[in-house]
Amino acid sequence: MRFTRRTFLKSGAILTGGMFFQGNKILSALQDQASGFRTVRGDFGIYNEYGGTIGWFANKDAVIVVDSQFPETAKHFMDGLKKKVDRKIDLLLNTHHHRDHTSGNIYLKDYSSIIAAHENSKALQQKFYGNDPLKPQAYPTVTFADEWTLYLGKEKVWAKHFCPAHTGGDAIIHFQNTNVVHMGDIVFNKVYPYIDLPGGASLYQWIEFIEKTVPLFDKDTIYIFGHSQTQEMCIGKADDVYAMRDYLTALINFVSKEIKAGKTKEQIALASEIPGAKNILDKKDGMIKMNLEKTYDYLTQK
Repeated sequence: MRFTRRTFLKSGAILTGGMFFQGNKILSALQDQASGFRTVRGDFGIYNEYGGTIGWFANKDAVIVVDSQFPETAKHFMDGLKKKVDRKIDLLLNTHHHRDHTSGNIYLKDYSSIIAAHENSKALQQKFYGNDPLKPQAYPTVTFADEWTLYLGKEKVWAKHFCPAHTGGDAIIHFQNTNVVHMGDIVFNKVYPYIDLPGGASLYQWIEFIEKTVPLFDKDTIYIFGHSQTQEMCIGKADDVYAMRDYLTALINFVSKEIKAGKTKEQIALASEIPGAKNILDKKDGMIKMNLEKTYDYLTQK
């Protein structure tokens, strides 16, 4: 189709009319994405700036937040959230203890009625980050051992810990009526993960955690991931969750084979790829090397 000034103006009028007909929804959505906010389904959305993906649920009856990034980004998040709803955070949940998921607690605590996490998450946060007076912490005020449920407005929030995985205190968060699951760092979508052995990571149990998770939900479930290749890939489906399991399996199989072949940790860490691991991005330099080294340590530890 050849565009003339007349056809361009006509097309522009149609587009503009459509936008006005829909109110400001399109413009609002574009502004949201530019500010780091993205609506996923209904009243649930995510926020990306720096660190683990923040999940948020906000309406006139309830405000629920999952993870908090860092103090400065938590402030940016809260500034944006205030534009969406005029009420405090009823519940702030941490999926695990890592600083890019919990450091923002110190800023959000004054806006939050409850901070909740698995009991090991709190203990690990205190152990690794609690002795730095220059970086004060805000810890969970409520902890749970296996699972925890809270009704807020019309939404039911269910937090579940199966076993050690990425750390010793991971939990997934299910917004049951909205049918969205925040996976925290159980899933690094198509990027090499951080394996925190001092923080209680267990590669075999990480696989077990995933295999226990997906069957609990249905084909309509949307999953939110702590880290991914792109911001768009922080949102996914069950196949993406299973792809994480497949990567961990390939990693263990490769390092196990190399150990049996008599290779040293240093030799194994030189590998530039992991057989069976497809389309995984080394988003931070040295992550594949770290994965290989940590897996060697895990498999050879007494």
